[in-house]
Amino acid sequence: MARGAWSWIEQHGRITSEDPGDRRFGHLGEGVSIGFPVGSLYGEPWMEIGDGTLIGCQVTLTAGMLPNTDLGPDPVLRIGKGCLVGRGSHIVAHESVTIGDQVFIAPHAYITDQNHTYTDPDHAIGCQPPHNRPVRIGDGCWIGAAAVVLPGAQLGRNVAVAAGSVVRGDFPDHCLIGGVPARILRRYTPGTGWSRSASRHTAKEASVSIANPTRTPDMINIMIVGDSISHGSSGDWTWRYRFWKHLREHDVSVDLVGPKNTLDNIRTEETGDDDSTYADPEFDPDHDAQWGRPYVTEKEEIEAKVSAHQPDHLLVLLGINDLFWYGVEPPQFEENLREFIARARNGSTGLSIVLGTVLQCQKAVDEPEFGARVDATNERIRAVAKDLDSTTSPVTVAETAAEFLAGDHTWDGTHPNPNGELRIAAAFADAMASRFGIGARYPRPYPDVAPIVPEAKAKLD
Repeated sequence: MARGAWSWIEQHGRITSEDPGDRRFGHLGEGVSIGFPVGSLYGEPWMEIGDGTLIGCQVTLTAGMLPNTDLGPDPVLRIGKGCLVGRGSHIVAHESVTIGDQVFIAPHAYITDQNHTYTDPDHAIGCQPPHNRPVRIGDGCWIGAAAVVLPGAQLGRNVAVAAGSVVRGDFPDHCLIGGVPARILRRYTPGTGWSRSASRHTAKEASVSIANPTRTPDMINIMIVGDSISHGSSGDWTWRYRFWKHLREHDVSVDLVGPKNTLDNIRTEETGDDDSTYADPEFDPDHDAQWGRPYVTEKEEIEAKVSAHQPDHLLVLLGINDLFWYGVEPPQFEENLREFIARARNGSTGLSIVLGTVLQCQKAVDEPEFGARVDATNERIRAVAKDLDSTTSPVTVAETAAEFLAGDHTWDGTHPNPNGELRIAAAFADAMASRFGIGARYPRPYPDVAPIVPEAKAKLD
């Protein structure tokens, strides 16, 4: 009798498209069934579940932090057609979790687009501000039992995730991934079939495919032009890394381009003896930055580089060497800047240019006269951008100096430490988002990154 009663309760306690009870989903497709007993379920108006999807018992589906929260006009949790979600799984969405058609999720999987930050050592991690990154799982994927899919994960079509894996980052179509963290174990290549991936990839090998992404119709080319602040040195992350990561987190299809992809090897005394010892090499490292570079020389070379690499957007952070080493005064600086922009435009019609302001350095703090020259130069940069801006070739300013303090954000009074890198990347991200609608503004407050001194600080061998 007890078994019969429980069977009746399971049958009639299900949520279906024909009998959703008092639940009001954004969309509940034909033939959908959510098993009884249901786990936590709230935020249904911001959920869309496609036709024929079957969800097991004790599955948690949530949209938003708390019930009865207004999440705006767009759906937050999307589950496609013909999916299966195993019992005891959790799909926890706050900004965007998108699951494609015919995705099978084994029991007790956990998928979320939010993590708590942990930057404040004096507060419990669970009480610190959360950080959201959209998750996308492509059509035909298999998510193994007890797998965890972390914020920012992007899975292509027909990706198989081994049981117990922890998934973060991007994975292409038709591959088997597994491990903690997950990596590619096998991959399908048209014409050759399935092949086993090497058990390990070197950092350099890992960065090669990222640095040469498959072209897509919406992909944009960005070339970063700079001096040592953008070039970086042995052991650095660089602000280029943080900027690229931010764009990828916001689903921007981007290719960083340029004639270089290395750091300056400051551990030796050899000029131009570069290396690739990035703190994290898994990003697109292509750039046009070089230690010691000023506008006064780069204006002679920029046309050829733009012509060769055809960036859609030129992000420029130069100027400190003009003022410090070359003794250029603000009026001459402006002339050089105007010539630089004119020659860059000669290299590519329709080029967009983002000019960074000159950062505060310790010399500008210690010597008021030099600090005044930096301020006057930044005013010239803003004035030139306003004057030369156009609809066909926009010029705008990234206020890189606005939040950058030499005492807090450099490791030697000039070159950025990790906290400085964040602020430079944020200024360019803000400019790209506000002027061109690319990506999003950089989130504040900033995480408090440990100001680790890079290998560049080591004594020369």
